Amino acid sequence: SYTLSLHDALPICSGKHVERQLALIEERMGRDRTSLVRSYYAELKTSAEEIRLPLLEILFPTLKLRPAAQLEFLVELASRLIQIDGKVDLYEYCFYRILTTSLAQAVDPAGRRSSGRAPKRELRQAAVNLLAIVADHGNDDTAKSQAAFDAGTAVLGEWAQAVEIEPKREYTVDILNHSLDILSKLNNKGRQKLLRAVSEVADHDKQLTVAEAELIRVICATLDCPLPPILVAKS
Repeated sequence: SYTLSLHDALPICSGKHVERQLALIEERMGRDRTSLVRSYYAELKTSAEEIRLPLLEILFPTLKLRPAAQLEFLVELASRLIQIDGKVDLYEYCFYRILTTSLAQAVDPAGRRSSGRAPKRELRQAAVNLLAIVADHGNDDTAKSQAAFDAGTAVLGEWAQAVEIEPKREYTVDILNHSLDILSKLNNKGRQKLLRAVSEVADHDKQLTVAEAELIRVICATLDCPLPPILVAKS
């Protein structure tokens, strides 16, 4: 259960727990592969943060060719690496959700997509939660965050007006994860409208933060939607 605030944990690239992670990789994959991972990590550490998830997505065509057992091994190891410090930050969560969503589709393209319906009130609350999280991560003060959030809810229109909004709520990874699970049950029209609302929130100040970009990528992966123009143009 991930109960920390989305702002609490240290970035994965801080290096604080890297040696413990590398030791786990060596235990599971051997010294030679660990040496490769160490060299790749050294290169990535000097690169811009915004390329992290795009690089992951570039790997998927090759990864999807691997046997299911190898993909399951990769997902399990990624989970252990993320949880090694007992915390899950926003980047780690986005990385893991995109990884599992994409590889699940590779292993069983037809069988693992979300099915069933969610109550309208749950869908509305999840959509509002998601817009609030994106607004919070794209703005450095309450007024700007509120303005971006309002722009997003305006796209949703009357559909979202019946939801009670908690202005000072601390959004956690648990809330983000649950909201995405609920929203994966939206129909195609609802997914497209939600993505327009998310894009409006992120583009409200005409600046795209790394956190906003990572959230948009994980939202698109969950909804099985293409990236919106604001992210494609800046990738």
